[in-house]
Amino acid sequence: MRIALPFAGSTQSPSRRIALALLAFLLLAARPAPAQTPPHGPTTGKPNPQLTMVIAKRGTIVMELYPNAAPKTVAHIVALVNKKFYDGLLFHRVIAGFAAQTGDPKSRRIDGAKLHGLSDIQVSQKFALGNGGSGTKVPLEPKLTHERGSVGLARSQGIDSGDCQFFFNLAPNHSLDFGYTVFGNVVKGLDVMDKIELGDRITSLRVTRGK
Repeated sequence: MRIALPFAGSTQSPSRRIALALLAFLLLAARPAPAQTPPHGPTTGKPNPQLTMVIAKRGTIVMELYPNAAPKTVAHIVALVNKKFYDGLLFHRVIAGFAAQTGDPKSRRIDGAKLHGLSDIQVSQKFALGNGGSGTKVPLEPKLTHERGSVGLARSQGIDSGDCQFFFNLAPNHSLDFGYTVFGNVVKGLDVMDKIELGDRITSLRVTRGK
């Protein structure tokens, strides 16, 4: 609703102008605030998919995925999970206070204990990990920010080069915002996420809601 206020040169009395101004303020204040879009995209009424990851010697992490914000990425990851693509893979890149990354299929055949004490650069040089994929790329969907516990899709220098490798943000990493796709968030097991070490192996990763 728009309220027409008298012009400054109006002949109406000061008390009447004050009363009209007060009425306009009260009417504007009563207007409902515009609806806010949830951080994971518009609500559709359908529960978001969830993944449950079991990490050997660490525990269980539950992730909620956000198909409204990153539909192509979520569909791709869910399809890989349903093929048991991630079972047996290592966390081949873990940087304290930054991120823990997994998803290179070449890590399945490597003894995780051999990665202990190495830097991510040494892991790449010695075991050629970090560049493996499923063979299918998905476009960048950079709508969400990198908060602690969010799940981001790794990529190479190409903008639309994301595939199967993803990472947990161990802290807010806003320097990555809008350069990478965030497609989910840890909703259970943040303490387990914090314990991940280089060479830890995924026992299983399953879709436990929204198959």
